[in-house]
Amino acid sequence: MGLLSSSFEGVTLTHDAIKYKREGGPVAGATARVESGADVRRRVTAARFILLSPLIAFAAKKQVGHVFLTVEGDGFEFAVEVPVKKEADARKFASKINTASRRTA
Repeated sequence: MGLLSSSFEGVTLTHDAIKYKREGGPVAGATARVESGADVRRRVTAARFILLSPLIAFAAKKQVGHVFLTVEGDGFEFAVEVPVKKEADARKFASKINTASRRTA
């Protein structure tokens, strides 16, 4: 991982990759967002919603007090439930991912 790695809520970002549990891939071309569960449900199709994360299938139904850090990249996507009190930190981390994505693309 080296000195250039950072992490948030189990998501690890290095200079060229992003990883969460068993999911991940190259940071080049990846997009990160911080969204409410309702926003996630509206944005993805039903099939992708189920595949995106079993967590969302149960938690996104009107989960009060939580938002989701969603990351989509070439061949991977994942969502991480984040307490709303950490939303600002989640937005900063999403910005780091998006900046790294543009720099490596």
